[in-house]
Amino acid sequence: MNTIGEGARVKGDFEVSISKIVTPFSFLKSHTHDYYEIYYLMSGRRRLYIGNQCYSLKKGSLAFIPKNVPHKTMTASPPEHERLVIYFHDAYIDSAVKEQPDLLLPFSGQEPVLELNQQEQAFVENLLLQMINEYSDKDRRGRALYFKSLLTQLLLFAGRKQPDGSTEELKPVNPSIREIVQHCNDHFREPMTLGQIAGRFFLSPSYVSRLLKKYTGHSFPEYLNTLRIRESQRLLRETGLKMIEIAEQVGYLNITHFNKNFKLITGMSPLQYKKMAQNMEHVTLKHKPEFLEKHRF
Repeated sequence: MNTIGEGARVKGDFEVSISKIVTPFSFLKSHTHDYYEIYYLMSGRRRLYIGNQCYSLKKGSLAFIPKNVPHKTMTASPPEHERLVIYFHDAYIDSAVKEQPDLLLPFSGQEPVLELNQQEQAFVENLLLQMINEYSDKDRRGRALYFKSLLTQLLLFAGRKQPDGSTEELKPVNPSIREIVQHCNDHFREPMTLGQIAGRFFLSPSYVSRLLKKYTGHSFPEYLNTLRIRESQRLLRETGLKMIEIAEQVGYLNITHFNKNFKLITGMSPLQYKKMAQNMEHVTLKHKPEFLEKHRF
């Protein structure tokens, strides 16, 4: 087996590596290995080289690196970033590939790096948190199978994001929706209704509703709740605020409403998410010294 970086090896058929980096460093030489790699940037910026192509990664970038293809990551500005990497062998996913032959399409498709929107980041990060939760407890019953099911979901999601080869010309984005989405992104913590948004942009509520559904795939309440829950996830990971304080900071006046929407969007309660995030932090700290010495990503 080829090595990662300066000698680290994947132990078993799959492995997860996560780390928070605050100092500048780069992988000076490209390397290859005979297993697949999925790289997700949770925060910050990096430059990723796959073969002779360079990709600028930002928060929410999801990269699929094929086996035996030279690659490396390098510092971007600022250097601080947090990333999660999944490694797995053919043998680990072989049974799923037999059932779904194009499961590994993300590694051979036209877009090896996907830029995820808010809703997609929430979905992917939820999968990744569950993966970490499974990976960190080696005695959990059905650990490998459940991890494989989560990996399969991630690969199917990414495969569906690949271009289908259609030559149909893309329609230009309505300029109104850009302004509406930006306003929601900037002010989701404040009280906000569809009627208020429509009035602000001199449009009818029904028209705004249709625009949001067409260009984001979500109704106004769904899009607003997703923005709020995404921010609440960050606060749960990075602060020690009480649940009621977090709910208020992201725009919920009712803790019951907050809990209901959090579970609807993430599939778990805020408390469950907080425990999984704490588990992720534990794994991050546990892996960080070895990561810095051996991987140099």
